Amino acid sequence: MPRSLVPVCALVAALALVVVPWTAAAQDLDGAREHVSELQEELAAVSERYEEVTAAIEELRTELDELDREEARLVALADDLDDRLAQRARQVYMHGAGTELETLLAAEGPNIAVERASLFVTVQQRDAADLEDAVAIRVRLDQTRELQQQRELQLEQHVTELAELRDRVEGDLEVAETRVASLERMAARQRTINAGGQQGRYACPLDRHLTHFVDSWGAPRSGGRSHRGTDIMGPMGAPVYAFTDGVITRMNSNRLGGISLWMRGDDNQLYYFTHLQGYADSSYVGKRVQAGEHIAYNGNTGNARGGPPHVHFERHPGGGAAVNPYPWLARACF
Repeated sequence: MPRSLVPVCALVAALALVVVPWTAAAQDLDGAREHVSELQEELAAVSERYEEVTAAIEELRTELDELDREEARLVALADDLDDRLAQRARQVYMHGAGTELETLLAAEGPNIAVERASLFVTVQQRDAADLEDAVAIRVRLDQTRELQQQRELQLEQHVTELAELRDRVEGDLEVAETRVASLERMAARQRTINAGGQQGRYACPLDRHLTHFVDSWGAPRSGGRSHRGTDIMGPMGAPVYAFTDGVITRMNSNRLGGISLWMRGDDNQLYYFTHLQGYADSSYVGKRVQAGEHIAYNGNTGNARGGPPHVHFERHPGGGAAVNPYPWLARACF
């Protein structure tokens, strides 16, 4: 089977290797880097298949060029034989069917008659051979044109499939690169902390270079209240990140806090983010998140409206009463 007939479906199989699943192992920085390496290897394999398919397409085009030349040659031969047969038919028509017999009878002696008879036989044989050749050439011409149509269809299929695969590769690569970049940024926000009860992977709720906060635990608030958290200051609309690995347990709004989000960390702490501007599109109750994953946007909703945007952040050990979150935040942010 010529290479031009090799199905491009092999490229589809190779391409399937590109979309390496985003397993749990690929959710941290090391996993992301490993995934990038795997992706580069798979893309190299697909690039090699591209070259093979492109070569097959070029071979197919070369074959079509040869078929075009063969068609032109056969057309010329067929036209020449048609002209010769038509000329012979005109001669027979003009001189009549008895011409050959009359010519023989008018010969000057038997030897001349034999020679003329032999010549007539030769002419008739040549005419018969020309007719057979004409039929054979027409058959070959029909076969050539049919083969041309087949090759043109194969070429069209190859070109179309290659274009589709190229688009898919580019789309998958863009998604993968975006995902890897996101994971790397998230991993860059993460810190592994081993300090007393704070054990595990943590991230500052706002980008470190955009935020500032102080220990305001217990500071007086309106209505005789005291502050029961830490206000993490930052730009309006800045991304808010999960403090640690865990699960979003509640997303609601209330009069004091405005737009709020609760998450339970794997460290058995309940964390409360409030005064938010809104939620990340990917956030929902029950979603498992990682430290540094985008979950919301910084704002000043609730009783903070009109004031500087910030995230009011609380920590509730075991889901109980709030305790001062500042030391835990300081380790993750400073």
